[in-house]
Amino acid sequence: MTKDQCEAFKTKVHTELKFTYADATKRCASLPNLHKIKNGYFGYFKDERHPVSKEHKFTYDQLKDSSVFDPKNPKETFHIRHTEAMRARCAVPLRTRWMVRTSQSYGWLPPIDDPKLGFGRGNLYHRDAMDASHITVGGNSSSTPIAPNSS
Repeated sequence: MTKDQCEAFKTKVHTELKFTYADATKRCASLPNLHKIKNGYFGYFKDERHPVSKEHKFTYDQLKDSSVFDPKNPKETFHIRHTEAMRARCAVPLRTRWMVRTSQSYGWLPPIDDPKLGFGRGNLYHRDAMDASHITVGGNSSSTPIAPNSS
């Protein structure tokens, strides 16, 4: 390959790149700007039904705040749900639109089998293992106990 062939190739590629860049710029203009919106990973899972916190608008509201005191928290703050002590105790649940952690799956679905895991006592146990002959009085003669002869 000669120098002239390389220059001809570069010229053709340069012309092709100009048309490609112009087409890409035109197509990107119709797309939303993803750099201006909040598109973090956890933003997809955010649940708008549960606000993160309720902020006070005025200083007077901060002074007259009636939020509950948490004695287990070593630091007094308005945002008690976002402290290190609450995270260490695992006292605040993660509320998202759908499951992010495997620990969120507990309690979301009904059990797939018997919750007693076969260890519960049913009617079969009482029928087979219990002697109910002393309970039945009158009625069917086959179920009444036989009295011993006194002769």
